[in-house]
Amino acid sequence: MSVRVFSLTTAAVLALALAASAPSGEAAQTRGSAEGGAHWTYSDQAHWDGECPVGTAQSPVALTVAATVDLPDIAPAYAAGPGVFLNNGHTLQLTPGAAGRTTIGTDIYDLAQFHFHSPSEHTLNGKAYPAEIHFVNRNADGALAVVGVLVTEGAANPALAALLAALPSQVGEAGVTRPVVDPVLLLPTDRRYFAYSGSLTTPPCTEGVRWNVLSTPITASAAQIASLSAALGASNRAVQPLHGRSALFGE
Repeated sequence: MSVRVFSLTTAAVLALALAASAPSGEAAQTRGSAEGGAHWTYSDQAHWDGECPVGTAQSPVALTVAATVDLPDIAPAYAAGPGVFLNNGHTLQLTPGAAGRTTIGTDIYDLAQFHFHSPSEHTLNGKAYPAEIHFVNRNADGALAVVGVLVTEGAANPALAALLAALPSQVGEAGVTRPVVDPVLLLPTDRRYFAYSGSLTTPPCTEGVRWNVLSTPITASAAQIASLSAALGASNRAVQPLHGRSALFGE
């Protein structure tokens, strides 16, 4: 399904992205369990609960570059340092100990955590990528803005290498490790992105999430991708209908 892209003013773009209020129950997203419960699987998405089967602004979506609009600059400024690395049974997640944030125009969001999906959840011009990273950010009012980063095969990534060297040996708190990671190395230098209003991509699929998917992927070596995929298994939600939404692409 293609994404219709059209011209809007920056103010209108921001209004679209922030139209929904902060999702309820999002404390779990930042504490290490974005899933709202352990009793679901990626192999049985038809039976996910919450807003998953009934929401009309669900994520992920298919992204297509058809035209460009004036979007506010996105400027992630994540700090390097140790973090708590956890396999929660559905994803690999790093909760940083150091302060870090991203700004979208004049809006400021603090980094809560980042986690991985394999293969990618969003598609770009009809293509799925080997993996996708979601940087989950929260503002002072509790609203979420997720920065999505696609991963393609190429040169090895040093930040990913640090994480893979510290893969949790067990699921849950018993397997927690504390690697030192620079999240900025998991971002491309090209910060052009797609903006749309969507949802969490795991149950309960709460809507009101401001999505910002960077259009340029980062690279990881074939061996890194294989290790990540083996650790994650199939961990992507299927692309969801747009229901009249548009994903805006900014230069």
